[in-house]
Amino acid sequence: MPTPVVVTIIIVVVLLLLAGGVVVWLFMSKRTPEWYYNQAIDFYHQQQFDKAIELLNKALAMDPEYANVYYNLGRIYQQLGNRAEAKSNFEQVVKLRPDDFEALYNLGLLHYEDERYDRALELMLKAEAQEPEDADVQYILGIIYEHRKEIEKAIGCYQKSAAFDPDNINTLLFLGKLLDQTMQLDEAGDAYKKVLENDPNNLTANYELSITLAKKGDWDSTIVYSERAITIDPNYAKAHNQLGLAYYCKDQPAEAVQHYQKAIEIAPDYSNAYNNLGYAFEKSGRFQDAIGMFEAYLKKGAEADEVKEVKEHIVLLQKKILEAG
Repeated sequence: MPTPVVVTIIIVVVLLLLAGGVVVWLFMSKRTPEWYYNQAIDFYHQQQFDKAIELLNKALAMDPEYANVYYNLGRIYQQLGNRAEAKSNFEQVVKLRPDDFEALYNLGLLHYEDERYDRALELMLKAEAQEPEDADVQYILGIIYEHRKEIEKAIGCYQKSAAFDPDNINTLLFLGKLLDQTMQLDEAGDAYKKVLENDPNNLTANYELSITLAKKGDWDSTIVYSERAITIDPNYAKAHNQLGLAYYCKDQPAEAVQHYQKAIEIAPDYSNAYNNLGYAFEKSGRFQDAIGMFEAYLKKGAEADEVKEVKEHIVLLQKKILEAG
């Protein structure tokens, strides 16, 4: 029989094993879905995405309807560029929480970026219902409506976005462009000027404002903003072409010729500048030079509906040369 000492040792060992088992059980009992989730978020903030994904999946194994887990998996996969997995997880959030603004917005954004505009619109409208004054939602809605050729709706969304976030330059630029296209010229000019209040050296705003002002026939102001664009980027061919147009319309053909030639020098395939230079030469009485530019315009890719007119104009100029002797 075992001696009392051996018995005592056995009892102690058994007690220790039992105590250790209790400790392990207590430790393991703390491994709830929330525990895995919280640990995963710590790894997520440290950008240890693989570890975060592993722990989030463990949380899902214990609770398959844990919406926050799906949302954070979606965000991780979104950052990793795994769009399919990101969509799948955001879809799960939307199924579990149909009014979840963040999930609706991020899922809508992914579909918009994939050019699935119908699904993107559906999701963004649901997001709008939750946060009607969110500038980003209105901005994306504006872009989607613009792609769908629903211009008035696009303008309305851009206007809302600009009202909620007045410093968003892209919104104001997009808004100005559509207002210009629909001949709401004063409103378009206001949008571009708001951009320039915050960013006076914004090349696009200066140039687009010159376009809007030209449509209004304000040639002096067109010159001002075209010149600003050229100051920002001396090699901006379109701004030189626009400046040439302003001088041409102010009956200053010599200055117009100078800027049209500069536009062609910068961009030799800029067909519109050849056509404009032809008219500037014509106004200057340089008919042969005008014919050369019109012929170049035809070679460089004249608009199909203009080819006949340009050819007829060349014949007219040739007659003028013959008549002049």
